[in-house]
Amino acid sequence: MPTSNPKPQSRVAALEPKYARLLAVLKSSAQSVEYGSTATRSDVVNLQRRAIKALQECADIALSLAECLGDGVCPRDITCLHLGDWNRCDTCFDEQVSKFFDQASKFMTAIAASAEPGPLVLRKGAFAESNSCDAFRERVASFTDAQQRVFELLVTGLPNKLIAYEIGVSEATIKAHVSAVLRKLKVRSRGQAIALSSAFERNRDRGASGSSS
Repeated sequence: MPTSNPKPQSRVAALEPKYARLLAVLKSSAQSVEYGSTATRSDVVNLQRRAIKALQECADIALSLAECLGDGVCPRDITCLHLGDWNRCDTCFDEQVSKFFDQASKFMTAIAASAEPGPLVLRKGAFAESNSCDAFRERVASFTDAQQRVFELLVTGLPNKLIAYEIGVSEATIKAHVSAVLRKLKVRSRGQAIALSSAFERNRDRGASGSSS
């Protein structure tokens, strides 16, 4: 007996969760840029602001285009079905917009991290110590399982509300975990935590490249 394929989810309804997530990351990134603007060159800050604005415009246009297209099927849906790869061909609009929203969130996290080079290089004391990969690794190792999960989402740029949604706990619980994470990392802000994590990843990748050559 042949099985019928489920009706595809509404185009806009399928994209809206990732669109909302991207908007939250854009907002968080903008706040990080403004927070670090006094310690960053003005030309860098201006480019960061332009990047955030341009990406938000692209996201808005992509969602508006999805609304204009409506819920008509992709011209290649039948081909995709016959290939056993329903609605996942490279030319499917929905698929590519979904990927764009995901990658844009990661890009914005990188933009926000680049706004705060100071804590890793310029500041003294605790921040100078934070430059050590071993110190960072030890501090992360001290996280509880819940704090580790929160940290993994925090460094993607997500605000507390969305982290709470992803994990399935209250926002107040997430605030407590974030405070503990920042305290254990010996940093003062989420932006500094993101910058510290990014620096660790870069140093680790550089070390891996050096050892393989």
